[in-house]
Amino acid sequence: MTEPLTEQQQPSPSSAAAPSAAPASPVKQHKVRTHGRYWEIDAARGICLIGMVIFHTIFLMGIFHIISTDFWEQFICMDLVFPGSNFQLIHLGTSIFVLICGFSLVLRQRRMEGMSKKAYNIAVIRRALQVFLFGVLFAVVGSILIYFFIGDGIYMMFDFLMMMGISMVLALPFIRFGKWACIPAVIFIILGFVLSTIQGPLYLMPLGILPGDYLPRDFFPIFPWMGIMLLGFAIGSVLYPKGERRFKVPDPNRFLRVLAKIGTYPLRIYVLHIPVIAILLFIICAVAELFGCHIGGIF
Repeated sequence: MTEPLTEQQQPSPSSAAAPSAAPASPVKQHKVRTHGRYWEIDAARGICLIGMVIFHTIFLMGIFHIISTDFWEQFICMDLVFPGSNFQLIHLGTSIFVLICGFSLVLRQRRMEGMSKKAYNIAVIRRALQVFLFGVLFAVVGSILIYFFIGDGIYMMFDFLMMMGISMVLALPFIRFGKWACIPAVIFIILGFVLSTIQGPLYLMPLGILPGDYLPRDFFPIFPWMGIMLLGFAIGSVLYPKGERRFKVPDPNRFLRVLAKIGTYPLRIYVLHIPVIAILLFIICAVAELFGCHIGGIF
């Protein structure tokens, strides 16, 4: 940063020779992608976001009684491992998304490598708090919609964003283990399956312990999901050490670039897509009602 100023202030031949090596510094910084992104990670996140939008569109159409969601609920909630495993198709897409979040913790750590550990922790906690508060807002709004349009008494009490916010903070002590974070990750994943078999009071719900057969909507307990996030961090530490790829990927085509662009705004899309879809469905139902075509149970 200092050499280019010296070159401008002293443009003599002798001084011009000295700063000739100065451009090497910014080129090197660009090479390690200090502030860059990797398109393959953003594209994978973009695919997850599109799947999420499709799922919530179907969910909202069911809430507004526009379509019957029985078939879709059976398909999305189908057990992928064995009957009763409670690992469903929706959890597969969510697992990929949480793994990518673990990757992001690696890349954030590397981008802030020149800063203190405290600064890194504060940045993560600030982001986690933002995510958690949006999760609280979603739980409140979603539960209100469920009360008025479904009325079955099964509400959103500890949703995906609330889990993500808390898990990001709880994962901080394990980040120093790098690739060996896979060990606590596996322990937490196993712990999650064990806790899901235990019944207990409702205040233990964030850990995965529920009273009886009660299962809130959009329920994502800390265990095993924090373990999946740590697993993503461990894998990211191997594949992207010091923020650099350890493998080669081809340049993305136009379709992959679009997916990557979508994947760069995960929180904005997550926060905005449900109210936008709900408003569009409301407008469609209202316009259809004006023309004498009754759609859904809104009006």
